[in-house]
Amino acid sequence: MIDLGLKRIAQLVTPSSLPWKAIHVAGTNGKGSVCAYLSSALHAAGIRVGRFTSPHLIDRWDCISIHNTPVSRAHFLEAEKAVLALNSAHNIGASEFELLTATAFEIFIRSQVEIAVVEVGMGGAEDATNVLTPENVLVSVVTKIGLDHQGFLGNTLEEIAGVKAGIAKEGRPVVVDASNPVEVVEVISRVAHAAGAGQLLLAQPENLREGCTEITTPSFGTLKFSKHLPGGYQPANLSCAINALSAIAPQFPALKGEGIVEAVAKTRWPGRLEHLDVSPIVPGAEVLVDGAHNPQAQLELRKYVDQHIRPNAKDGKVWWVLAATKGKDVGAMIEELVGEGDAVVATHFGAVDGMPWIQAVQTGEIAGSVRNGKVEEVEDCADAVKKAVTKAQQEGAAVVVAGSL
Repeated sequence: MIDLGLKRIAQLVTPSSLPWKAIHVAGTNGKGSVCAYLSSALHAAGIRVGRFTSPHLIDRWDCISIHNTPVSRAHFLEAEKAVLALNSAHNIGASEFELLTATAFEIFIRSQVEIAVVEVGMGGAEDATNVLTPENVLVSVVTKIGLDHQGFLGNTLEEIAGVKAGIAKEGRPVVVDASNPVEVVEVISRVAHAAGAGQLLLAQPENLREGCTEITTPSFGTLKFSKHLPGGYQPANLSCAINALSAIAPQFPALKGEGIVEAVAKTRWPGRLEHLDVSPIVPGAEVLVDGAHNPQAQLELRKYVDQHIRPNAKDGKVWWVLAATKGKDVGAMIEELVGEGDAVVATHFGAVDGMPWIQAVQTGEIAGSVRNGKVEEVEDCADAVKKAVTKAQQEGAAVVVAGSL
C-alpha cells in the first residue's frame, strides 16, 4: 500500500540524531542515474558514502549501498530487525517503504557514512525520505519531470513539479535539470523560494559534441566527459550530478575534477539501457534491458533502440519481451516501442518482495494491445526471454527486455 505522509517515518527516524549529511534527489526520470554518478564520484574521492534508491532490482537489500556496493543480506536484516522492533513497540504502523527508508538510514549510521545519496521514493514533499531536515541536507536535486503516478502527484507537469520540489530545504542550494520546460522550472523555483532555499542552480551541459559532453561549474571549471552511462538524456542527468558536487565541493576538498571524470566513466546503473550477456540461456546471445516504466522513459528507449539496436539487426527487427505493472498505460507503451515488423513476447512477473502493492498486467492485456507484428504469450519471465533470444538468433534480430523495472 502507498500511503504518503511524514507522521509515521518521523516516529522511526530522529533527524537530529543522524550523524551523516545527505544529497537528496527527486524527479520523475533520471534520479537513479544521478544517484549513481554522485555515489561513484564521492566514493572515488575517498568519502565514506551510502546510497539509497528504489525500487530494488533483484533483492530487497540491493537498493542500499555502502561505498558503491550493495549491502549484504545479513547486514540488511540486522538493521531491519531493529527498525521493525521500534515500529512494533510504539505501534507505529509504518508502510513498507517507510520501514525500508528507516532501515537504510540505520545502515548508514552503523556504517559511519559521511554522505548519503538519497533518492525520493515517490513525489517529494510527503515522501518518507523527506523526513530529512535542512540540518541533514547538503543540496537538493530535481531531475526531469514527467507524467507518472498522477493519482498521487497531480495531472500536469506543473502540479507534479510542485510536489517534487517539496524537498527544497531552507538555506540549501537546489539543482534543477534545465532541460525541463520553462513552466516546470518556474514552479520549482517558486516552491524553493517559498521554502527559503539557497541558490537555484540550473544544470545543463554547455557543449554536446560527438563523443564528448562538457559541463562547467564554479568549483571544477569545464570538465570534459568522453564516457558516461548510455542514453541521449544522460548529459542532462550528469550535469545535475556535477552541479550538486560543485555545490558541496567547498566543504569536501577531496572532490577534484579529474577524479570525477574518471569515476563517471566507471559508473554503472543496472537495468537501465543495460547490455546484458545471456549466454547461459542461449550461447553468444545478448539483450538490452531497460525499465522504461513511463511515457518519457519509453520515448528515450525507442530513440536508443532506433539509433543503436536496429542498425545492427537484420531488417531492423526487434523481439520485445514486455511486462508491466497494473495501472500503466500498456497500449501507449506498445505504440511507442513496437515498430512495424517487430515481434512481442508478452510475459508476467511474480510477487515483488517488499512491495506487495505491485501487481503485473496479465499477458493477455499486453498481447491484445499489439497492433503491428507478431505476438506470443509466455507466462514465465525466464522462458519468455529464452524464447525471444532463440527466435531472434534464428532471424538475425535483436532482443529488448523492457517495461516496469
